[in-house]
Amino acid sequence: MNTENFDGVMQYIEKHTMFEKGDRVGIAVSGGSDSMSLLHFLHNTVAPEIGFEIVAVHVNHKMIGLDRKYSKFVADYCRGNGIQHVCYTADVPGFAAERKLSMEHAARIKRYESFETAVKRFNLNKFAIAQHSSDQAETILLHIFRGSGLAGASGMDITSGIYVRPLLETSKADIMAYVFKNQVPYYDDELNKDNSFARNFIRNEIIPLLQREWRNVEKNITDFGQNCRQDDEYIESVVSTWGIVRSEDHVRIALNYFAYPAAVVSRIVLRAFDALDSRLNIERKHLDLIYALALAGENGKRIDLPNDLYATKEYEFITIVKKGSAAKRVTAVQFKAGKTAFPEFGTIIVTRTIKHKAAREKGLLVMDVEKIPRGAKWRVRQDGDQFTKFGGGTKSLSAYLTDRKIPLRKRDSLPVLAIGCEVLMIAGIEISDKVKTDDTTFEAYVVEVIKD
Repeated sequence: MNTENFDGVMQYIEKHTMFEKGDRVGIAVSGGSDSMSLLHFLHNTVAPEIGFEIVAVHVNHKMIGLDRKYSKFVADYCRGNGIQHVCYTADVPGFAAERKLSMEHAARIKRYESFETAVKRFNLNKFAIAQHSSDQAETILLHIFRGSGLAGASGMDITSGIYVRPLLETSKADIMAYVFKNQVPYYDDELNKDNSFARNFIRNEIIPLLQREWRNVEKNITDFGQNCRQDDEYIESVVSTWGIVRSEDHVRIALNYFAYPAAVVSRIVLRAFDALDSRLNIERKHLDLIYALALAGENGKRIDLPNDLYATKEYEFITIVKKGSAAKRVTAVQFKAGKTAFPEFGTIIVTRTIKHKAAREKGLLVMDVEKIPRGAKWRVRQDGDQFTKFGGGTKSLSAYLTDRKIPLRKRDSLPVLAIGCEVLMIAGIEISDKVKTDDTTFEAYVVEVIKD
């Protein structure tokens, strides 16, 4: 076997310790020249030398009529060469239509879903992808055209979690030379000619035009990406994220963090998206909108974002929220001692005791048993609710919650104990002056909240 054109690939693999003895490595194999050359090289040279197992993973995207032919080609090659393999089918057109996504975005999502399925099924700890230096140049341009900052202009990572890119610094010319010298079979994907796909347009139209004027433009672009990566890594190293408060369905960023230089602020916001696993499709324009909201937006104002997210200004925070996290309405529940669960909020625990003074000293909410009217119920707020503050003074519940700086998005899931429109307690926040304990109180209800 002739490995002359891939000698640098082996050095690259060793330099970045991509594979180790005993690994189980998945390989994304479309059937094109790039992935077939990687499969051939890993199977025949790298895996035997280092000592790891491979599994070829093919995804049929159902995007063109030849997809089944391509799947059969990959399966036949693997069977003929004793390579363990698996093929997944994903209805990308259907998924794209359902989610209103571009075909490129939908294909990427379904492709990586298939990869993750293979990782679990075959217990893989590494996954190799055949992206090369031309792909890197295209990715950098694509990110720049979409308005990315230094992170996007840095291009693809050599390693990202379990995913590794052994050919990332290998040219397309060297790949084709390796394919020719070793007679590696492959097919030309018809979709690569479709310039309605942004990446194909850059590959087939933009870069050839640039190469007419600058012959080494792809290398210059990837070198630029490397410079951006070095600068980005330094700035990232000095960014603090103490001001990010994470939760399952939202992330809050303290407003005072927006006083930092813009280069730092943008990275803090991007890390907030990372915390929600939702950085994909976030562009510079979205970061600018969030920045403007933080500096000049009114409290409660909201802006919609990609990935079913929105950002809202909540007093001292900017909060990024998953739209699907709206609270479920709950039927009113009769007040009693014991536990009452409220979706999207938590569990309310009510204990009846005569040792109420000690509980009050601990900061717990305490109500006089004799002052709770029969028929009082736990429910969520409704129009017309009134609340008499502890210490006196009645106002609308909405106004009181505003005074307490309770975010708008949380108010509809906040349980209150009420009789009619009279609110006796706001769970976890305060009790009404009308049910407070005093020197005549013998027995009281102690209310604790365990948040979800």
